[in-house]
Amino acid sequence: MQILFIFSLVFAILVSIFAVMNSDPVTIKLLWKQFEFSQAIIILGSAAIGAIIVALLGMVNRVKSSLKIRELQNKIKGLENQLAEFKPVDSLESETNENDVINDNIEGIDKPVILDEEKPKEGDEGQV
Repeated sequence: MQILFIFSLVFAILVSIFAVMNSDPVTIKLLWKQFEFSQAIIILGSAAIGAIIVALLGMVNRVKSSLKIRELQNKIKGLENQLAEFKPVDSLESETNENDVINDNIEGIDKPVILDEEKPKEGDEGQV
């Protein structure tokens, strides 16, 4: 954000220098009237009007984004309410207890199981 501000400031300084260097009087024809202004005023006025237009368009975009965000947040709340209707809070606690029991049973699965047929006999210790 600071880089954008610095860039805007440098651009404004360059426009101001350009306007001061071109300060000759100029005739502007607007509809049926003619006006005589300094060229510097016309340049600075045009730059200011352009900045105002860009700011207004940015505000419109920001308002659209905030409205979309509000709409999506309301949608999320509605879906959470629907989820709460399907799944009461009490069932969540019982599910965690059931999951603990299941996890305890799963922990024993990693241990190797030795069948009676695979156990070495007392006399077979030296044989491989």
